[in-house]
Order: sequence, then structure tokens, then C-alpha cells
Amino acid sequence: MNNLNRRNFLGGMIAAGTAPILFNGCACGFCANRKINVAIIGCGRISNSFEILGVLKRRDIARLVAVCDLDSKRAAYSKRKIEKAYGDGTVIRTYHDYKELCACPDVDAVMICLPDFWHALVAATAICSGKAVWLQKPFTQTIQEGRILANLAKKFGTVLQVGSQQRSWSQFEAVCRAVREGVIGEVKRVEVGIGLDKSGGSSAAQPVPSNFDYETWLGPTDPTVPYNETRCHAQDTAKIESRPGWIQLAPYGWGMITNWGAHHIDIMQWGLGKDFEGPESVEGTCEWMDLSGGKLWNVHTTYDLHYAYNGGKTDGHVCDKYQNGVKFVGEKGDWLFCTRGAAKVTASDPDVPMKPGQLPPMAASRNILLPKLRKMADSATNSHVSNWLEAVAANDPKLTVTKAEVGHRSTSACSLGQMCMELGRGKKSARLNWDWRTESTGCPEADRMMKPFARDKYDLCVNLKEFGLDFDAVLKG
Repeated sequence: MNNLNRRNFLGGMIAAGTAPILFNGCACGFCANRKINVAIIGCGRISNSFEILGVLKRRDIARLVAVCDLDSKRAAYSKRKIEKAYGDGTVIRTYHDYKELCACPDVDAVMICLPDFWHALVAATAICSGKAVWLQKPFTQTIQEGRILANLAKKFGTVLQVGSQQRSWSQFEAVCRAVREGVIGEVKRVEVGIGLDKSGGSSAAQPVPSNFDYETWLGPTDPTVPYNETRCHAQDTAKIESRPGWIQLAPYGWGMITNWGAHHIDIMQWGLGKDFEGPESVEGTCEWMDLSGGKLWNVHTTYDLHYAYNGGKTDGHVCDKYQNGVKFVGEKGDWLFCTRGAAKVTASDPDVPMKPGQLPPMAASRNILLPKLRKMADSATNSHVSNWLEAVAANDPKLTVTKAEVGHRSTSACSLGQMCMELGRGKKSARLNWDWRTESTGCPEADRMMKPFARDKYDLCVNLKEFGLDFDAVLKG
């Protein structure tokens, strides 16, 4: 069956509500007599330093079979890296078009490691194609994109893991469990530090490299902006694990509020037991990057945001003045703290050295709390990638540590912070109310910010229509 006919076939079954979960053509679950075939979509910093290595460590149940990237140089780099790691003559296929890869019947699962503004388009196609999905954080770029993906994952029973790997690190799991169990009593305040971005980049036009499909990379955003390496990613593959420019350049990324925020605000919601809910409001302000001298990067720098939970009884304070990490403060002053410490996921992650007076990866206000924390830490999930692969092998979405709905709710909280800061430009502060049940703010300007980015064929409506699905119907669930 060719790719187009296969898509039409799946689309017809989806519209009829009869589509099976397909793993290499095996309906009703994963074929247990062979390994999971995994493909990488996006061959940049995070996939080469995290996802690829995570799959290679589980050769007992999974095998990498393909990579996909709009930059042929990066795709070739990842291909060589994987083939060398296997060392057994394995040939990794390379793709330019993610839709072509998702139509491959021998690919069971995809790991989406793309710029944030591409997450929803690619993940929607992967889910509708019957693939298990690993989706890097933040879940999506806008709140409605997130609702679409969460609803699709539920509709198809997709085994989906969000790349919020702190949920698989023992100190975060232990602290959050202790908070939920009432070790510090009612939580009055959560102090969250997520680091700072710095101004930079260049707005000067450069020739587009012949190996890079820049026109497609721009996708649903403005197609007229000039190419500059600092808008996208480093062309020198020796720097493939360096921090890309888009991560601090709207509309491709929103800066630290959704970058590290997708980690630490996620931990705040986990500890508060708000995994499937969200804040009731967010209020605050920020400062924006200096664009003088032809600088390009334009997201926020400093930030000071207050998230209200539990009818306003709990204040989630996200502020650049705090140490990088999450501190839960109880009603009587006891507190529990967790952070990564000096640990990094990629070599280009910002250095977080411990300064005098700063706290270690796990700490408490009183030593008597720590033994329980250490005991609970032993039960933490060992590996985020491994957890996902085991869930794929079992064909059980409930086994993933960070499910689609959870990823959507945590990223929505980050997005609300970004929207609040944007609405507060030129003002002392701004405030947004949030009804997490209806996912609305009551502010027309803010609600418009929740809509997906769309341009021509780069449109969630188009992707869903290829599978016989209507955007508005999926959004409503």
C-alpha cells in the first residue's frame, strides 16, 4: 500500500471510529516477538545528547531505524552516530519529510525533538498514523495546540511520553510525593527559579545553506524573515549540541518560561496535585531583551509571576531571584526543596554551580524530614526514555510517567505566564484569570493567543483533515 493510499485508508477508519493502534501492521497491540522500531524526528542538540542515547541503552527492547531532519547535514550526522554505535552493519534510513516517515508501516514509535513551534503539527500526524510518540517539552507552543494533541492521544490510546524528564529523577519524585502526603502540611507558597536568558543573536541576513530547507523550517510562521544561523541552529556539526538560537526567539520559542518552566512549573503542579488541572490565575511582569545593535533574540529576561492555586491559598511564585529549582513552603514554615544541582541533560545546558548559601539537589527545613525523602527516592523511575519504551512494549498509555494530558496542563501554565507577560508590555503588571475546566481566560486578547499558528499547508486543520478529522470537533473532544 503506497503512502497516500495508506493515509486515505487510515483516514477512513478514523472517521468511522474503527482505527486500530498499529505497530508495524500489528493491530491490537505490539508484536512481542521483535524489538520496537524507533525513528528520530529532529536531529539537533537534545536528540543527539539524550533521546538517541536513551534508546541505545535499551537495545533489549528497541532499535533505532530512521532519522528525519530538514537539515541534511544534521540528519547525516545522527545517521553516522547511530550506525557507529550499533557497529553491526545497521543502516539507518534518512528522511526529509516527517509525513513520509510517519507513513512507514515498519516504524512503531517516533521521538519528536523539534523546535517548539513544530511540535503540534508533527505530533498530530504521528498520533493519527498510529505511532507511539515521545514529544519533547514544552508540549506545544499554544494552549489550543496542546488540547488538540491531548484529545488525539486519548482518542487513539496513544502511548505518549512528554520529555519532562525531571519526573524520572529521584529527588523530584521524592519531594513531590512527600508534599502530596502532607509532610509539610498545607502548602502556602511554592518558590520556583527557572534561570535567565541573555540578549544576543544577529538580525543580519545570511545566505541559506544548501543543506538546509529554511523555507519549510519556518513552517506556520512568517516566511519573509531573513535567514541567520542564530535564528535557527549551528551549521557546524561539531557544535550540534550547542544551544540553538530559536529557543530564545519568539515566535519559535518563548524563552525560559516555557523552556525551563516546562520542567520546574511541571514539578510545582506535580507536588500540588494539580496534574490534571492548573492555576486559577497568573499575575506579574517581566523585562524584555535588549534589541539594540541588530540583536535578534527577543524573549523575556527577568520575570516575576504569581500563580494562584487552591482558591488563592497557595501562591506559586516564579521569579528569577530564586535559586534554580522548586521549594514548597508549608503552613508552619517547613519546606522541601528539589533541583538538578550541577547535573545537565546536554553539555550546552546553562551551568548551575552551587553558590554559597544555595541548597543541594534535595533539601528540607528540618533534618527529620530527610530520611523519609531518601527512602522514597529509591522508588523513583530510573529512566524517562526507558519508561516510555516499556510502556510502548506493553502498549499501555497509563504506564508513562508524563502523559499527554499532564504535559498539556503543565505547558498551559507556562503559556499563561508567557501570555501574561506579553499583555503586560509597557505596564507595571498584568493579570489573567484561568478556568482550567473550559480552558478560557475571559480576556478576548489572551484567548486569541491560545490559537495554533497556521500558514497555508502548515496548519493543524490541514493535517487533521488528511485523516478525516475536523479541528473544531477534536478541540471539543
